Amino acid sequence: MRKFKKVVSAALVAAMTMSLVAGCGNSGQSAAGSTATANAGGSGDVEGAHVFMFKSTGNSFGDLMFEGFEEYMTAKGEKAVYKSPAETTVAAQVQMLDELITQKVASITISTNGDAGYDEVFKKAKDAGIQIVSVDSEANPDYRVCHVNQAESADIGAGLVRAAVLITLGIDYPEGSDDNMAAAIKEALASYSGDEINLGVLSAGIDTPVQNGWIADMEAELADPIYAGKVSATLDKKYGNDDPTESTTQANAFVAEDKVDCIISPTTVGIASAGQVLKSSDSKIKLTGLGIPSEMQSFMPSKASDDAFKSVCPYMMLWDVVHLGAVAGAASYAAYKDGFDGAVGSSFTMDAFGDYDETSYEAYQSGDGTAVLAGNPYVFYKGNIEEWVKAL
Repeated sequence: MRKFKKVVSAALVAAMTMSLVAGCGNSGQSAAGSTATANAGGSGDVEGAHVFMFKSTGNSFGDLMFEGFEEYMTAKGEKAVYKSPAETTVAAQVQMLDELITQKVASITISTNGDAGYDEVFKKAKDAGIQIVSVDSEANPDYRVCHVNQAESADIGAGLVRAAVLITLGIDYPEGSDDNMAAAIKEALASYSGDEINLGVLSAGIDTPVQNGWIADMEAELADPIYAGKVSATLDKKYGNDDPTESTTQANAFVAEDKVDCIISPTTVGIASAGQVLKSSDSKIKLTGLGIPSEMQSFMPSKASDDAFKSVCPYMMLWDVVHLGAVAGAASYAAYKDGFDGAVGSSFTMDAFGDYDETSYEAYQSGDGTAVLAGNPYVFYKGNIEEWVKAL
């Protein structure tokens, strides 16, 4: 956790609830410069380097993660390189991975573009002694050391549905303990007798593992009897492929069809694109999801005294993306240097560096593999948005 953000959260901790949510923004000149340099290098410039690979270039969620990854690796005296393909496809990542293995990189930290299609290249990396850590979107447990999880998927799915329903009902973010949003939903729906609420989802690719997991957990939340007859259990799903142009097209389709009350976008590219469409079209559809405050400030309330519902997106969620990248870097470094093997109960320490405190992480069972939990996400709303716009 950034020390600056600890100062902020000391005043806001009661308002930043829930173990929910994720899934980008201009991280500043330093990050943008690092990205341009790292993605431009030819063969031979990555030997012995620790590589961070996001789904594709031009995605500021990945840029911000690399900022933390690079900062940590540099503090440990290691070289960090950002290598992401231009296209958000499995094939594009596999081709680049194959080249990196040939160039003898030290480790690979990756956010994958799909569930399948990586086994051959991951096996090649493993046979070459190259450690693989996944972050944001999981790699096959057979080949990764561990996955760095931003938050528990079930909490993300439930939190996004609750936020969307409360926003549809015109209810401000319920500040306080972790249970306040769940309690607010129960109270609001108990007395609700209006038309059935319909929710839409503007996601990334149709095969993207992390978003698909969150969508499944949204559907599990909607199966709770408290929603029966009041909120449709069916989500209207559209996919923008984490591309601004395609995401804009899909957001316009939501507006043209006018069938949903609130769009949930569990991707920072999608939520920013939807925000622009909803604002420019003056649509009555509201928006929530996972977004970066600096990218979403035009679509959200700007201060505590604002009427949140005059904005397209009254509140949304995410986590410290820079910190997430730093934890992924610490996991990769520990696997490379300190023998961290990702087995259940094994652990590593992320040393204090920059604005972050020393923190220990322990691997736990996650599906067929293991993961470490980077930390708790936050709800960004009118009570804290001024500080977070400056920080993220």
